Amino acid sequence: MNRSFAPRQSDFLSQLKKPKRLSKPALQLCVALACAFLVYAAISSVANGFWLARQRFQFDYEEGNVLNAAVRIDAGLTPYPQPGSWPVVLNCYGPIPYLLTASLIRFRTPEFSRPRTISLIGALVVAFEIGLLVFHFTRSRLLALSLSAFFLSIPQVQEWAPLLRVDLLGLALALAGLVVFFLWPRLYFIPSTLFALALLCKITFLAAPVTWAAVLIRQKQWRKFAEGVLAGAVLLGATVAALQWTTHGAFLFHQFGTHVDSISWTKYRSNIFEALGQTCFLVSLSVVGFASSRRLSAALVYLLVVILGTVTALKVGSSSNHLLEFNAAVCVCAGLALWEMQRARGRTLEADGLVALCLAVLAAQAMAYRAAYTAKGVVDECPQAYAYIRAHHRVLSENVGALVLTGREVLLSNPFVYAQLVRNGKWQAGQVEEMLQRGNADLVMAAKPGFDDQRWSEPAIEALAANYHVTRHFACVDAMLAYEPNLRP
Repeated sequence: MNRSFAPRQSDFLSQLKKPKRLSKPALQLCVALACAFLVYAAISSVANGFWLARQRFQFDYEEGNVLNAAVRIDAGLTPYPQPGSWPVVLNCYGPIPYLLTASLIRFRTPEFSRPRTISLIGALVVAFEIGLLVFHFTRSRLLALSLSAFFLSIPQVQEWAPLLRVDLLGLALALAGLVVFFLWPRLYFIPSTLFALALLCKITFLAAPVTWAAVLIRQKQWRKFAEGVLAGAVLLGATVAALQWTTHGAFLFHQFGTHVDSISWTKYRSNIFEALGQTCFLVSLSVVGFASSRRLSAALVYLLVVILGTVTALKVGSSSNHLLEFNAAVCVCAGLALWEMQRARGRTLEADGLVALCLAVLAAQAMAYRAAYTAKGVVDECPQAYAYIRAHHRVLSENVGALVLTGREVLLSNPFVYAQLVRNGKWQAGQVEEMLQRGNADLVMAAKPGFDDQRWSEPAIEALAANYHVTRHFACVDAMLAYEPNLRP
């Protein structure tokens, strides 16, 4: 038999056993689809965030404190009054978020929707900066776009983006410093200036400047390091000195003296496991990427410093917002890891297939995460709760935003911080407890049944139990129960 026309049976069977390989166009189609789904999930999540931001009621405990600080600024008052003054006003963050919020509500009735765009825009800027950093390290537009989109889909990012908080603004400024440092190294004064501005939003944004310093020291660029430190120190020092002078020494107390709450390992583990659960694939990629390259890249240095910085989430008053920078850092590291794995295998079909598979996994996660939050069940009866507050005069409330929006005077701007100061012996029980003991507060709004021992001091809880009773229930965040004074005999 002519073998040129009839292959042997063994050859024929061996051909059947060979797996079919995806062609290059098929892989490109898979990558394009994965990228499209990632972008769609990001757009859905951001659109949902803008819808949530337009809600007229407070979602998060700290939102009301930020809005109250802005209202004080517009009224010509300092957000950092003297400790022990009345009313009790405690603001733990730097001046930049308060000033920006004040500028957005100036000459307007106080409201949440416009100021919340600060965080939403901050999230978009952070995503763009992640893309710039990934592109700088990998030269891959595909990876840059994919990791940027995935960041916006992470549930922790979706949770904090629509809120009037300072975290995403500060993170945007900190990452901007790294972007300028890596992309435009000749502008060596700019990064330290941006780092200083980030610290003037929130003092926990130290990972980016530490990474910047570590890279310069590693490269032995001592002059750039010294000049950059000097530029940042001058800006930060001059601003702090001016604030200390204008507040008669109160500014540093608000920044550092208000963080006296204890450590909670249980809460820390819960937040860490939540973050790892949402970014487990990115973390795995980062580990594999480091194992493949066996080199300590700048992106990995940043991630390691950020991980060390998560110790700030150990405080009882901390939440998953302290892990937003971790989410950003692991996105950058995962992008670099994908590039390292692809480079190690060369531009082969197997390498491209590995990237396509990883992007498909990210796309599946992003689609599952998209638009994860809703206002249903959170603020359903807030109109009634806020109207009830408006009908009373002297009100103490865990929902400070409700006081600001209804035009009530904020007598206690941060019940949690005040309670921690009293509980830890830093302050003596004062006018708040006296009001409750005498029944002088017309209304007390609590976040949940049974007063939270973290948001009220022991003397306050005893006075509330002795002199107040529940009169109304509302399905409204931080304003669930209305307590009113007992009738005097």
